[in-house]
Amino acid sequence: MKRIVLTAVAVLISICAFSQKIKIDKGQVLLDGIPIAKVESPVIKEYKISNLDGTNSIMAYMRIGNPYTFIELNNEAINKSNEMNFVKYSPFNVDRSIIQTLFSKGLMTANGIDIEKVNAFLNEAPSGLAAKYGYVKEEVLDAEAQIANSYQLSVDDNGAIYSQKVMKENQALTANSIPAVQQMDNGSNGIIGYVKVTLKNGSIDKYEITDLDNYLIGSWFVYQGSVSGYDKFLNQELITFNKKVFVVKLDNSIVPTDYRMSKDATAMNVVRKLIGNGYTLQHQGSIAATEMRAEQIEKSIANRKATILNSKNIYNKNGYVINEKGEKRIGTITAEFESTKDYSNQITDIGVYGKTVVLKFIDEKGQGKTEIFKSKNGIRFCIEKEGKEECYFGLKTIGNSMAAAESIGSLSFDSTNFYKILYENTGYLVLVNPIVPSDFIIKIPNQEKGLYTNNSSIEKVKKNVTEYAKCDAFVFDNYDFKTLDGLIKVLEDYKKNCVK
Repeated sequence: MKRIVLTAVAVLISICAFSQKIKIDKGQVLLDGIPIAKVESPVIKEYKISNLDGTNSIMAYMRIGNPYTFIELNNEAINKSNEMNFVKYSPFNVDRSIIQTLFSKGLMTANGIDIEKVNAFLNEAPSGLAAKYGYVKEEVLDAEAQIANSYQLSVDDNGAIYSQKVMKENQALTANSIPAVQQMDNGSNGIIGYVKVTLKNGSIDKYEITDLDNYLIGSWFVYQGSVSGYDKFLNQELITFNKKVFVVKLDNSIVPTDYRMSKDATAMNVVRKLIGNGYTLQHQGSIAATEMRAEQIEKSIANRKATILNSKNIYNKNGYVINEKGEKRIGTITAEFESTKDYSNQITDIGVYGKTVVLKFIDEKGQGKTEIFKSKNGIRFCIEKEGKEECYFGLKTIGNSMAAAESIGSLSFDSTNFYKILYENTGYLVLVNPIVPSDFIIKIPNQEKGLYTNNSSIEKVKKNVTEYAKCDAFVFDNYDFKTLDGLIKVLEDYKKNCVK
């Protein structure tokens, strides 16, 4: 059991070390999400790697030794090859394992393939891994058959799957008094999993292959099989737990009235297909589950970071706050205008956004302090952004019935919000909703509230502006209320005609 846990931990640590940097997506090598090279596999276990523009093309071959798998690297342009060990090997992500190895050896960088270093490695003295690991190139058998053959497989009448290779390895480890191996289930007898057959109307309908921990690794269906998460029928096809599909033809040599699992050629072919494609059973399910959980956590964290990065929110930006007393506090500012949480499984988001700003600062005694300010108190705050000052002002608005409805819907009866200041001149303001860049607000000094100018018809807006300005000497015709320049013009002309 200790060996299982240690293996799972090792897999998790390895994932954390590599997966945040390197991904393979639709034939492209991504480094931190940026394409840097191409990889394709025209033949099983063979990988063509090149720069994005197709230059510096090299070949990487997955070679199956005994007991280790390694890489043979080749550059046809100089007709040279050499071999290297995998830095990290996953049978489910062979292409990524190869790319990770090339990166670790400096043969690939953020700029793609370093062909000079590749050629230097190929011109070194041969590593001799093929001879060391007993690799014999077989032209007749493909890589899949080589792997399956190396396991020396058999199935007994009870459905237990045996591997002479695994049995010998475990017996050797047990002989060396490794406690973790001595405690392993079926460790020394070579059982690596189980196959279960399902009959329908006296004929074979389905096989299910499980590992030693009863994880379902693969299912084979004779006709119109279906599994959750896969939208096609399966006909003489094998589907794995990670939704890889392989064709395995039904062998009709079995006589149902004299059925014995040990003589079932189809069952053996299904097992061989799994083993030959990297599904080695034993305790694979628990390890894969650990790897999947780690990748899900990584994906969740990456999605969360991307959501925050792409939001309109402000996080820990240098700036200052001017409170209701006119006092200025300098520090780092955080303000949320929208949710960055995943509410896909909830009916609605009842969070309150755009109404508070958090300031972290150092007081006169040198102590770190945190203070929260609310928009309803007429707070102004500013942040440094791209070398400029960007300011926000807490304000109650009229002319926008949706804002009032949203405040009630979020269980907040505060109808004020922080709005970004786009223009300011002696108390005349043009502001904008941080979330909706087309929602403009104007404010004049003699009005406590701001007025939305583009959430109604043009006639309604003119009526609202006339009532808001309270100036009979100024007629708001032929003005553009939907652009920043247009609203600045409105305020300037208002000052000329209405302010004495």
